[in-house]
Amino acid sequence: MTDNLPARLVAPGPGGEGRTYWEVTPLGLQMIEELTSRGCHLTTVAKALGMHVATFREVRKRDPEAEAAYQRGLAREHDALVGNLRQAADAGNVVANLFLLKARHGYREGENAQVQVNVDTGGVLLAPPKMSLEQFLEERRAAGAYEGPRPETVERVPGQTIEGVVDPETRRGE
Repeated sequence: MTDNLPARLVAPGPGGEGRTYWEVTPLGLQMIEELTSRGCHLTTVAKALGMHVATFREVRKRDPEAEAAYQRGLAREHDALVGNLRQAADAGNVVANLFLLKARHGYREGENAQVQVNVDTGGVLLAPPKMSLEQFLEERRAAGAYEGPRPETVERVPGQTIEGVVDPETRRGE
């Protein structure tokens, strides 16, 4: 028996009973952990052991030591990657900060969060881009959210503020 191989095929028991199976040696366990910690694909790890990827999956199911080596390797890789992200986030990388919040603390886009943000627009009225100011105000009146004067009752005078919005002609002259 040679232990300088990462894995070996073991013959059936006495009298040919049972099946042949793969046994991972201590060297193979070290290889599994090291390759996995470096981010190698499962197929690459299996090839390094001298077996097919499907066989390696079966070995992991049957051999708790092989599975533990694989999980230790994944944990080492995880810790290294999170450490890199943490350094980038600490250096001011906004994307790294956002990713860490989402991945490690469950933040999700599009879901109702427990965070409330209030923005003070300083009295500026913002209409959606595909809608004129008059259409926007009429829609707000219909919804009961605005009771100001109707646009047809307000005379547009350059330099004069109309319903909280400076006349566009006046802005061009500035």
